[in-house]
Amino acid sequence: MEQLDTITVECADAVGAKATRILIQDNLADLSLNRAIGRLKVFMDPVESVFIFAATLRLGTPAIKLKDFARVEMGSLGRDEVRIELEREVYTVKLLNKLWERYGKENVEQPDKKVIVVKTDPVKEVDALRELVIEERQQEILDRLIDAIALRIIPEGFRVRKHELSTSHVLFVASEDTLKPEWIKKGKDMMDTLRREENA
Repeated sequence: MEQLDTITVECADAVGAKATRILIQDNLADLSLNRAIGRLKVFMDPVESVFIFAATLRLGTPAIKLKDFARVEMGSLGRDEVRIELEREVYTVKLLNKLWERYGKENVEQPDKKVIVVKTDPVKEVDALRELVIEERQQEILDRLIDAIALRIIPEGFRVRKHELSTSHVLFVASEDTLKPEWIKKGKDMMDTLRREENA
C-alpha cells in the first residue's frame, strides 16, 4: 500500500481481521487516500459490538489562495473595481465560481483569458481577494476520508458513533449499542500509541 507506514487490525476472529484489512486497503486506494494516512489501527470485537478506527494523518498541502497564482490590484483610477491578472490559469474555473457566488455574475467580467475584473469597493476588497481560498486540498482529503470510514469501512448497523477529526489524526468509535466509556478510552489510547510510534 503506497506511503501508508503501517496498518494493524486487532480482532479475536482472524478471518474477520484479514477481511477488514483488505476492505480498508481497497477503500483507501479507491479514494486515493494512501498518502494521507501515516499509521492506522483498528480494533473490533463482534461479541461486544464495537469498532474503533484510529489513524495519524499526513495532509501536507496547504490551501491555494488567489495570491498564489494571480496579481490582485485596484482597478482603473476612479472606478470601483478590482483587477485580477492570472499568472496560471489552472484555477480559473474555481475562481470564477467563487467570485460569482460572492459578488454575483453581473459584477464579474473577464475581458481577457488572463484578466478578471470584479466590480466592488477596491479599498475594502483587494486584500480580502488576495486571501481568497480557491482550493482547500486538506478539506477535500478529510471529506473523502470521512466518506471512506463512515460509509464504507465501519460495519453496517454501527450507527452509534463518536469521532475526532483534525489535520493530524482521525478517531472513530462505533457500535450498535450505547458507547461504553472504556471503548472511548481504548480509542484514545490507540491514538496515543500511534502518535508515539510515528514520532519514534
